This record gives sequence, C-alpha cells and structure tokens, in this order.
Amino acid sequence: MITPGDYLDLLDARLPGLVVGAHVYGSRVLDDVVADSDLDIVIELASPASVPAVPGADVAVVLAGSLEKPVFDVTPLSGEITPVLWQQLRTVGQTVRGTRPTCPGTAADVEAYCRDNLISYWKLDFDRFREVLPTLDPEQPIGRDALLWVGLGPSRLWHTIRTGDIISKSQAGELAAQRWPDLAPRILDLVASRRGEDRHLVVDHGRASLEVFDRILADVTT
Repeated sequence: MITPGDYLDLLDARLPGLVVGAHVYGSRVLDDVVADSDLDIVIELASPASVPAVPGADVAVVLAGSLEKPVFDVTPLSGEITPVLWQQLRTVGQTVRGTRPTCPGTAADVEAYCRDNLISYWKLDFDRFREVLPTLDPEQPIGRDALLWVGLGPSRLWHTIRTGDIISKSQAGELAAQRWPDLAPRILDLVASRRGEDRHLVVDHGRASLEVFDRILADVTT
C-alpha cells in the first residue's frame, strides 16, 4: 500500500520542483483503510505536466491556486473533481505539502451533486442488475469488488444528502443496516468483507444491495 510520502518521492523524482501541493482524502482520512485501499490524493502543480500513473494511487491533478476556487471554475489537468471532493478537502482532508486549501463551495452544491449521481450513475448500474436478477440463483457466488462498490457506495450519498457529512464506505453500510434492519445481515456481511473478514458473498447480497438502493431513492425523494 503506497504512502503519501512514497508517492511524493516518486513525483519529485519525475517532476522536480513542480509539485507544490498535495492533499489526501478518502479512506486515509475517514478511518477506513483496508488492505486494498487506494491512496486518494489531489496534487497541485506549479505548471502543467503529465503525472505518471502509479498503481494504488487515485490522483486528481490541478494547477496551483485551483483549490482556492469553486470546483465549477476549475478544469483539472487529470482525474475527476467534484463538489464532494472539495468538501472533503476543506473539512477532513490532510495537507501533506503546501497550504491547506479553502475549496469554496456550498452545502447545496454537495447535495445536488449527490442527488444527481444517484440517478445518472448508480441507477443505471442497478437497473441493469435488476433486469438479470430473476435469472440468477440467489446462492450463486458474486464478485466481491464490484459488490462492495455497489453495495456500499450509494449509502454514502444517502447520508450526505440527509446530513451534509461525508463518511466512509464502512460507516455508510453500518448506518444503512441500522436504518433497514431487515436487510442488516446482508449489508453487514459487505462491511465485514470490506474489513477483511471471510464472508461468502452471493447473488442475494446483490439483491439486498438493490433493495437498499431503491429504499435510498424513496427516502431522498419524499
């Protein structure tokens, strides 16, 4: 698992003098690091340059000064930037080089992004799964990585829409299990698997994830 220090050493060797800011977010600052966690990091460069891809690092690259502007006014050099990322950086992000950014934005921007993302991104995936679900054996094994992504991701957006706070995937799963106790055993299996426990994940876990998503949509649109 690559560390921020290791990653910056690599960048400094490739791009001497150009990396003027580095800010960590995601699982490293949300107390949710697991064995396969990426390093989520935003890099500020003094001038445009190509940042090499590094396994285990999920990187957004911007020009120096960009993090003092609203996200909608910034075009990244590479990677994706969103209102949710801006909020993480200004609240819980960890600056490991440079000055802590202000990342201006509003709660309304964050909520609007989360609501749109539920429909424009997540609903498409779940609708495809909904079509094939009746043809699958509920006890058939299912891919762990994809299941954890779809099973825990929407719950994070649900919590942010309701409260404005950004939380980890594991905490989001725990809160969804509390909210919908009839689905809790399957949801908590996903949280346990994310944390490295050996859980037998099957299609029925996917069905529960679909049901959670449908309930989230109902909860945030009423």
